[in-house]
Amino acid sequence: MSDMGCVRTNNEDAFLCAPKAGCYAVADGMGGGEAGETASETVLECLKKAVESTALDSPGCRKYAVQQSLHKANGAIVRHREEHHYSAMGTTVVMLLLDPWNAEEAFVCHVGDSRLYCLRHGELFCLTRDHSMGYEMKSKGSKEVLSDKVAKALTRVVGGSGLLVPEWQKIAICPDDLLLLCSDGILEVLSDEKIQAVMQEKKAPQAIVEELKERVMAAGAPDNLTAVCMRVASQLPLPEEVDELEREESDLLLKVAEERRDYGA
Repeated sequence: MSDMGCVRTNNEDAFLCAPKAGCYAVADGMGGGEAGETASETVLECLKKAVESTALDSPGCRKYAVQQSLHKANGAIVRHREEHHYSAMGTTVVMLLLDPWNAEEAFVCHVGDSRLYCLRHGELFCLTRDHSMGYEMKSKGSKEVLSDKVAKALTRVVGGSGLLVPEWQKIAICPDDLLLLCSDGILEVLSDEKIQAVMQEKKAPQAIVEELKERVMAAGAPDNLTAVCMRVASQLPLPEEVDELEREESDLLLKVAEERRDYGA
């Protein structure tokens, strides 16, 4: 689900659902008009190519391909911004990448303040931390009062002028988990408690995103809003038996993937 909301005149959000490739993502573009739309579309197009071309490969190979695709998108957005003389252009991204060898594990990668939530046994967990001034100051124990604008300022974006450092983590996947990826257009209106209540009440992924949209729109929807929701199967297949050498190669790629740094040049 993605909607421009009640105030904006265009939708700079975008989402990716590629179940056959085990990948789901949400991107929230910024820069206004064509700039934001192009940024979010660019990062998801690069992601889509990476995950679909490696759908049958090892976890390490897939993670490496995704990391490469993010840097490719970063460079493309930077060049587009410079060629069109935009004052600002970039995008957030949050992605869930299922482990092809082990259905009980997945990788999460994010840049910016789009989030991934998990409802497990009725309790909601936020699995990402915002890359924003407010969140980072709070995590350091600072009690400085920031203006709303400064607090929401992003410290990491795809297509920014600084170093691109996507944040990766491996998470456990449990039967019947409900997973929700969303942009801040929902988070600005609905608290975690309200999101949890919707997920507990509706249960079905499509019903959940429709209810979230309805509540945000009823509150005036000042920003674009996007949500992708999925439910994990009640029974998960056993992990695959993998050759030791192949696993070692995958583990090496898992490590190498995060060591790349890119300024988008």
